[in-house]
Amino acid sequence: MSTPFDSKRRRFLNLSGHTLCASTGLLLALPKSATAAQTQVMGVHFHEDRGRMKMHLDIDSIPASFKVFKLENPDRVVIDLESSRISTLLSRELRARGTVRRIRYGKRNHDDLRIVLDVNGKPADVSGRTYEFKGTSRKRLVVDLGMKPLTAKEADKPVDAADLRDIVIAIDAGHGGKDPGAIGHLRTQEKEITLSVARELAKRLRRRKGFKPVLIRDADRYLALQERVRRARSSRADFLVSIHADAFPDRTARGSSVFALSTRGASSKAAEVLAETENQADKLFGEISVSDSSAALSRTLIDLAQNAVLESSIECGSVMLKHLGKINPLHKSTVEQAGFAILRAPDVPSILVETAFISNPREERKLRSRSHQRKLANALADGVVEYFMANAPPDTVIASHINKTRG
Repeated sequence: MSTPFDSKRRRFLNLSGHTLCASTGLLLALPKSATAAQTQVMGVHFHEDRGRMKMHLDIDSIPASFKVFKLENPDRVVIDLESSRISTLLSRELRARGTVRRIRYGKRNHDDLRIVLDVNGKPADVSGRTYEFKGTSRKRLVVDLGMKPLTAKEADKPVDAADLRDIVIAIDAGHGGKDPGAIGHLRTQEKEITLSVARELAKRLRRRKGFKPVLIRDADRYLALQERVRRARSSRADFLVSIHADAFPDRTARGSSVFALSTRGASSKAAEVLAETENQADKLFGEISVSDSSAALSRTLIDLAQNAVLESSIECGSVMLKHLGKINPLHKSTVEQAGFAILRAPDVPSILVETAFISNPREERKLRSRSHQRKLANALADGVVEYFMANAPPDTVIASHINKTRG
């Protein structure tokens, strides 16, 4: 039951030759001795072979293991390579085209590489196999995407500005409608503060070329947690920021915090309690109950959430904390983790931001100030921009600009 001191719900959360080995299933494992160092992906090519679309990855060594699998809604093909990375030079040229409309990649389990292909159409069976060209040092991983190949027109089409897209940032204003969230001493309702800051953040991102903000809630209305996650995913968001204002019985508690998803237990007891409180909202207001992620999502989606997506969330959250610390004390100097339902989108990196403690009279007054709301929005916008200037998806306007600047 929501009280003025509830810490509200935080829903949160890339041939001729001799065959060494081949895998037609999901997993191929080689002896650890097969690779002494991290595998580099040096080149990526698309190829038609007997009516099937193939992706060729030129590699400098055979990875110890790799996995190829598909996901639906939206349709994607995922390639995981153990102890691997994309070559720095290749990262500037990695482009999607035709059947593959988007390529994303990122770290997984710190040392591994995950490549995600957003595809136009439903893949059939997918598989991968590795080759080592006899008498040379050339090696290759061939991934069968289980789809029709590129047409000649698509294969020859050059990448130009029309093919580039904006980075989509989903902005979730916490609570709303019949769910006021926490209420301060001056009767300030959290739902009003979060919506105001969300709108200010959207304004600032619209002014930044290459960014497209999407407001999950742009009015005083109630949205179930699962609906918020659905909206973020349907907008094909590259990132989700959920905005809240914290509360605690001790009115001296103060500062900003950033949370990311955890599926293996909360980073602190306070984070656990906060997540439990936030996740109760749907039940309290008679809407869809929030089911446990391990039951609601397939093992594959949980793997996504726990690895590349979660790592991106924590990395961006750390950047956010740096900028928030310039305008407000930090309640915690590192990104905390807990099982927030709003952060459970399996393919959208997500963070939950506690802007300040609405239960602290001094911070409540600051949260009510339009000037401070604008400062919060500026800090969040600066954090988003800084993160994506270093981690821009290859098919975006921002990535193209960075590549031209680097020459």
